[in-house]
Amino acid sequence: MKHIRYYLLLLGVLVFNSCKKDKAFEHDASSPIVIDKFTPASGGAGTEVLIYGSNFSLDTSRVSVTVNGVKAFVEGVVEDRILVVIPRKAGTGKLVVTIDGKAGTSKEDFNYQTSYVVSTLAGNGSAGYADGKGTAAAFNFGNRCGLDIDADGNLYVAEAENRRIRKIAPDGTVTTLAGSGRNEYAEGKGSAASFFLPMDVVVDKDGNIFTSDPAAWTLRKITPDGTTSLVGWFEAWGIGIDKRDGTIYYTDARSNGSVFKVKPDGSADQIITGLSYPSDVAVDSKGNLFVVVNGNSVIQEYKYGTWEKGVTIGQSGVTGLVNGAASAATFEYPWMIATDAHDNLFIAGNGTWDGSSVNTNQCIRFVAAGTWQVSTYTGGSTAGFADGTGAAALFYAPTGVTVGKDGTVYVVDRRNNRVRKVIAE
Repeated sequence: MKHIRYYLLLLGVLVFNSCKKDKAFEHDASSPIVIDKFTPASGGAGTEVLIYGSNFSLDTSRVSVTVNGVKAFVEGVVEDRILVVIPRKAGTGKLVVTIDGKAGTSKEDFNYQTSYVVSTLAGNGSAGYADGKGTAAAFNFGNRCGLDIDADGNLYVAEAENRRIRKIAPDGTVTTLAGSGRNEYAEGKGSAASFFLPMDVVVDKDGNIFTSDPAAWTLRKITPDGTTSLVGWFEAWGIGIDKRDGTIYYTDARSNGSVFKVKPDGSADQIITGLSYPSDVAVDSKGNLFVVVNGNSVIQEYKYGTWEKGVTIGQSGVTGLVNGAASAATFEYPWMIATDAHDNLFIAGNGTWDGSSVNTNQCIRFVAAGTWQVSTYTGGSTAGFADGTGAAALFYAPTGVTVGKDGTVYVVDRRNNRVRKVIAE
């Protein structure tokens, strides 16, 4: 936007010179403030926007501009033009120019584009096993693994190849919560417990962790001190939890697959059937289920209690990376799903068995609650590794996703053997 600032500066010089000869421009308090147009029409925090209109004031101390109700910085005014800087977290909405208590509003919305900064929370990129902080830690996911977060911001990660459940503190320090690394089934505390293929985890409101182990046909509970116990003998893959009452749901990822509701006595009811490789399930604040139907590349809603079908997000059997309305969007074999505090959906895109580099969804997709509009939250269609902002960030087979209470998103980046952190601005 340097050209806009230069243009404004040039106009300012001209106006200053003309004022030596003519009466200076003045705001008329009895006339309306009018916004005719503005450019550019979209952008993120720090974008310079030039507003065109009439009855402005050259005294910037009297001029206030807001974007979607959030105050912007006014850089300068030249009669019929105001140059402003878009503030952080403004959101999409009208531009409003206020002078001495009177306001003029734009006809069109400014389309705010949030910037997302991706960093590596833990993992050095090499397949291995090591506890430590940040890049001193090593993971070996080896499969389509999931993760979840507790109320204190600690992450819990299912690690299939190392056969362990790892804990990651908010500062990136990785420890082993449970698992010996041996390929066997055993209950116990910490390294006394063993797993065959831990795939997914969820955390309840008391900080207990539940993990699926489909190779052992078990769903296990792990207390915060690392002590494991059997919940039930289930072929559970993806798991979800209703935070309201702690009810657990799981999917079996079969070709003619189902969703099950776990009962307090350790049995489970089959509540939804006939799905093509259902890989994960998330529960919103009302108890509605959102199931990732991996085989059909869609996300399917089921209404709480009746389990009747709700919205279908994506086109059944059609793969690709297309954003837009629920019925127009496409996914490519998505794998796991999470909700945030506002019931928005986050979908980890690449659920191919080998984490294929040619899968077009090397990204996290976002679905807005209620409108079901689909967009790409972070990443893109190119497999790779890069931290950075927006489209500059690269992932390679993201499979697990969860959202902290502050809105921070965490991702199991499978083929990069890292856990990534995504902060909105």
